[in-house]
Amino acid sequence: MRAILLKLIPLLLIGSAALAQPAGGAHYQIDLSRSDIHWLVYKAGTLSRLGHNHVISVGELSGDVYVAPNLADSRLEITIPVEKLVVDDPALRAKEGEDFSSVPSAKDIEGTKHNMLSPKVLDAENYETIKIAGTGPVGAPGSQELHLTIDILGRSVQVTVPTEVHVEGDTVEAAGKFKLTHEALGMTPFSVALGALQVANEMSFSYRVVAHRAE
Repeated sequence: MRAILLKLIPLLLIGSAALAQPAGGAHYQIDLSRSDIHWLVYKAGTLSRLGHNHVISVGELSGDVYVAPNLADSRLEITIPVEKLVVDDPALRAKEGEDFSSVPSAKDIEGTKHNMLSPKVLDAENYETIKIAGTGPVGAPGSQELHLTIDILGRSVQVTVPTEVHVEGDTVEAAGKFKLTHEALGMTPFSVALGALQVANEMSFSYRVVAHRAE
C-alpha cells in the first residue's frame, strides 16, 4: 500500500498543478500595494441617524491569476484573512462622498470590527479566511463578466460580476463594481434595539486587482 501511495503522490501533484494553470497560460501574482477591494455597508432602521455608514477594505490578501490564450479560460484565486479587514480607512471614506462624511471615533471603529467578526456575521473564530476563485472574463470588452465562487462561512456562493480586464505587457488588471446582500453570503446583518439600529442587507462592492507576471 505504501508503495502505491508513493507512486500516486506525484500524479496527484501534477493533477493539482494542471487545475491551477490553464494550458498555455501565464502565471501572475496579485500586487496588494496596487490593488483595492472594498465594500460599503449602510446603516438602516428608525434610529439610523445615531450610526454611521462604513467602508470595509481588504488589508491583506494572497492570490494568483492565470491568463490563458483564450481569456475566457483564465482564472484567479484569492485568499483574504478576515482578521486583517480594515474598517473605515479615512482615505477611502473621503472618496465615497457625502454619505461617508461623518467621522467614526476609534471606539466606533473598534465596535464595528468586533461586530463584523462576530458569529452572526463573519464568524472569524471558526472561519479565518474568505476564498475567491473565478474564471473569465467572458464577453466582449465593455460587457465582460467574471464567474466567481466565494467560499465563506463554510459554504460556496456562486456569483457573476461585471469586470473590465486589461492585459498589457507583464501586468493584468481587473476592475468593477457590483452589489451583494448579507443574506446571499450567509451572513446576518448586525442589529440592535429590536432592529431600530441595524446594518442594511445590501452592500456595494468595488475592486481593482492588479497582478504582475511571475518569474
